[in-house]
Amino acid sequence: MVLLRCCAKVLVWATFLGFLILLGMLGYLLYNEGTKALDEGDKLNYTVLAIILWAVDGIVLLVIFCVFDEIQLALNIITVSATFVFSNCCTLLVPIIAILATCGFIAYWIATMVFIYSIGDITQYGTSPFPSVEWDDVTHNLWYYQLFALFWVVAFFIAVLQFVVAATAAQWYFSSNNDENGSGSLCKSFFWSIRYHLGSLAFGSLILAIVMFIRFIFEYMRKKVMKGGAGNKFTKCLLSCASCCLRCIGKCVLFMTENAYIQVAIRSLCFCCAAKEAFLLVMRNVARFALVNIFAGIFTFFGKLVVALGTAFMSWYLLTEWEAVKDDIYTPIVPTIACFVIGYVLAALFLAVYDLACAAILQCFLVDEETPGVQGKNRPAALEPFLRSLKTKAGKYAAKE
Repeated sequence: MVLLRCCAKVLVWATFLGFLILLGMLGYLLYNEGTKALDEGDKLNYTVLAIILWAVDGIVLLVIFCVFDEIQLALNIITVSATFVFSNCCTLLVPIIAILATCGFIAYWIATMVFIYSIGDITQYGTSPFPSVEWDDVTHNLWYYQLFALFWVVAFFIAVLQFVVAATAAQWYFSSNNDENGSGSLCKSFFWSIRYHLGSLAFGSLILAIVMFIRFIFEYMRKKVMKGGAGNKFTKCLLSCASCCLRCIGKCVLFMTENAYIQVAIRSLCFCCAAKEAFLLVMRNVARFALVNIFAGIFTFFGKLVVALGTAFMSWYLLTEWEAVKDDIYTPIVPTIACFVIGYVLAALFLAVYDLACAAILQCFLVDEETPGVQGKNRPAALEPFLRSLKTKAGKYAAKE
């Protein structure tokens, strides 16, 4: 988080500059090779490729100039989100609590499924030493009910996690000012989720659970068809296309429910109204959402990679240099790989809070921007210049009209 607060802007602009220089140098090298080529066809090919690279370089530079303000805003959103997570480190405990709750429910669910599996008539087939349990229709339906309950409860835990982080970020955003950072309370956010918005979170998680359940049943049937060799290639192609469509629908529903929960946290709306407002907000600010998601995704990926590589390096160093264990280890490769995977998973778990904070801070800024007039100074100091300049421009355009 400290690196993101200090180096995010430098890293992004250095990456843009390096990319432009790289394209220009590649174009120059191809053009230079074309001048040295003896064959006219090769010379023309090198020249055309060089011109294409230079044209792409110019287009990228033009796009950067056109969305310069949006890039600056996205970078400030990234740094402000890092400041929020750094000043509210307790938000990193939310995924741990959610995972513990999910594991507890899954343990209960497995125990329940074992009892359900035992319901039925025990039948012995042939000379097989292992009997089987035959279920009636009621038991089959109960199994599907329990499977859907698993998806719904897990989706509900995810919804509460997202709402609590978003509500804490909203409290922090609207209590910040130019003099000091704001404050956000996890306990208050959790109380809000149970006291005021339990129905909205349950309904949103129900929609997500329905999509997950349909996709699970479809994937189960598709794999049985593929494994059994039934159907022709055209049927398998249609099944694969349907699977891809269901995956896309699942991603869209997950994205919209997350943004709807943020709107519920900011505006205290019901789920349907929040989903509508979130959709319209995304449509009005597609470039901003895209840039923030891209930058946040890049930084979270490199953050996970740095944590995983650091964990792997420390494990390798201890296993090869620590006198107490280095003689008892046959090879440090397997433990190092295991530490890399564990470090990556833990980093992904904690950086998911940062990714959600970026989305929440962005929506807080957009809601603040669309509020008529400048309502006080309750916002992070880093976003104050952007908000005032944007509202000043909007006021000038409205006056002209």
